[in-house]
Amino acid sequence: MTRCLAGLLLGAWLLAWGPLSALAGTDDNAPPAILLLTSYHQGDPWNDNLVRGFLSAIPPDKVRVSIESLDSRRLPGEDFLPQFLALLARKYAAVPIRLLVAADDAALDFWLAHGTALFPDRPVVFCGINDFTPSRLGGRTDVTGVCEAPDVLGTLEMALALLPRVRTILALGTDTDAAGRGNLARFRRAMLALGRRARAVELLNATPTQAKQALAALPRDAIMLRLGGLRSETGEILPREGDMPLLAAGSPVPIFVLWDFDLHDGALGGRVVSAASQGTAAAGLAMRVLGGQDPASIPVTDAANRTIVDYRVLRRFGLSVTVLPPGTTILNEPASAYERNKPLIWSIGVALTVLVPTTLLLLLTLAGRQSAEKRLRESEARYRELVESAHTLILRFDPKGKLIFVNEYSELLLGYSEEELARVLATPPPSGPADLAGLLARVMMAPQSLEEQVAEREIQAKDGRRVIVRWDKRMLRDAAGHCTGWLAVGTDITARRQAEDALAARMLAEEELLGLGRELLAGGPGSLERALRRLLTAFAADRVALLQNVLDPKLGLCGRIMAEATAQGIVPHDPDSDAPHMPYSLDAFHWADTLEAGETIAGLVKDFPECLQELFRSFGLQAIMAAPVNVGGTWNGFLAVGDTRGPRIFTRQEQTQLGTAASILSAHLSRPDRC
Repeated sequence: MTRCLAGLLLGAWLLAWGPLSALAGTDDNAPPAILLLTSYHQGDPWNDNLVRGFLSAIPPDKVRVSIESLDSRRLPGEDFLPQFLALLARKYAAVPIRLLVAADDAALDFWLAHGTALFPDRPVVFCGINDFTPSRLGGRTDVTGVCEAPDVLGTLEMALALLPRVRTILALGTDTDAAGRGNLARFRRAMLALGRRARAVELLNATPTQAKQALAALPRDAIMLRLGGLRSETGEILPREGDMPLLAAGSPVPIFVLWDFDLHDGALGGRVVSAASQGTAAAGLAMRVLGGQDPASIPVTDAANRTIVDYRVLRRFGLSVTVLPPGTTILNEPASAYERNKPLIWSIGVALTVLVPTTLLLLLTLAGRQSAEKRLRESEARYRELVESAHTLILRFDPKGKLIFVNEYSELLLGYSEEELARVLATPPPSGPADLAGLLARVMMAPQSLEEQVAEREIQAKDGRRVIVRWDKRMLRDAAGHCTGWLAVGTDITARRQAEDALAARMLAEEELLGLGRELLAGGPGSLERALRRLLTAFAADRVALLQNVLDPKLGLCGRIMAEATAQGIVPHDPDSDAPHMPYSLDAFHWADTLEAGETIAGLVKDFPECLQELFRSFGLQAIMAAPVNVGGTWNGFLAVGDTRGPRIFTRQEQTQLGTAASILSAHLSRPDRC
């Protein structure tokens, strides 16, 4: 009812004010206007800092910015929506709005639902959006923006580096809204990535009293991570600026945070999201769109997070700034000895400059050329020895990009000479992610690393090994500031990426096995095929099939395809064919023996007997894995997973997971209601 009323009111206002809007569009001298819609109210720290960052990057003499607020925290629901729509229609009927900007999720949802009716054909730029996916845009291509990505894993890694004895992490958050649930999910993924380094304790939707009691009960080897705010005794969310001092005042353990507005009030710090950075990044995108760039050509990105700590809280817990990671911003740090004594130090310097110039000049004259050249040669030798023995890849390029130096470690690691390595580096990397598992690992455990992918490259060593190198590139300049070349320093991160890939593949397979069970329990037409499609993702396979044992008059015991799932572009089998798909005869007799014994089979197609090679290649397979399926305790067939893209060795873990999937199918097929 509310949506209908809103539509009627909006239509009436558009009819009434349409002529004025058309008239405004004819004013070529009027500067282009941006309408910034914020989700929260003026006075909210996040909201105010975001607006401040946005306005700081917009030239006021070239663009006019108007700001409106949904006030969604204090006015939830849609009761006031008709009046708000009518207000916008009337207020901006004569304003040449060229671009709509949404600050946070509620504002973006509003523009996606009502922006086209209010301001037709206006593109949208957003910022501060949680857990963004392209499907949220409903097919629109004129939308781009900046996402808010709290770095939970990075903050916890920083906390454990500062406090290596910590074993308990208390997460204070909420699960009553989408943002709270998203942050809670990030925390759980981060704890999974940390493994046994610490245990998690969750305190959700807590009141100030409950939070104080939980903090007081924590052991001394604990920290707190603030994922969300506190609730009043009646359930309302407390103001953001009010609960952090309350928490920090009586906390016996350090408190880590994810947003910059939580600093200054007793939090130790964290890898924080900056509201001002979100606004500034959105303003940059807005100016590009106003300049004529198509929003569809501008990818949605995450604004970079910063590591920030409060010096006063560091000292309170007896921590030193020397253990902080490079690039950390330190708040409230006291002035150095130089700053405190700057007048005295400068006075002494001036006096020395006046009193001893003759002495310094004499020393410089006595420094003979031969002695200087000897020291230079020794320095160069030490430098070359350091560079050659360093366990990092060090490459130097001239201003035109030609490789002119490679250290010995680079040649040993990759197996290429300097000339060969120049050709390898000149080859452009393949487009897209190296593999799904590696991309998924970074999405699940370290999403902030996605923005740094341009600094990483996969290189195939001369012996065929896959080596992943993270590069740090620096321009070299002469005294006049001109470019004299480039220095690239690389770190071999292959082992870390492989560990992330393996963890991601295992987590993905386990999630899809749960989905297999859910599809079977749901039942209904096509439930078996939908369940098998889960296994395509779990094993990154091209074909998954369930074969049932049948007795053929000519061939004897055979396996016939009962259900099948194939990847996109793979042609499924002919369901109308009566021919058995897997005869257990001749060289295939050992399949029946092995599967009936409850064992899993896996291997390359080229390693199986000739008759099986011909059969499997008719389905385009190059590798296959199979596990037995039992019905009522009797062997009834098998579940098979195949790969058509190339030779593939299925791991013991994958074979165990396929056995689990086959057991789930066995239980499903043995249910009495299927008899």
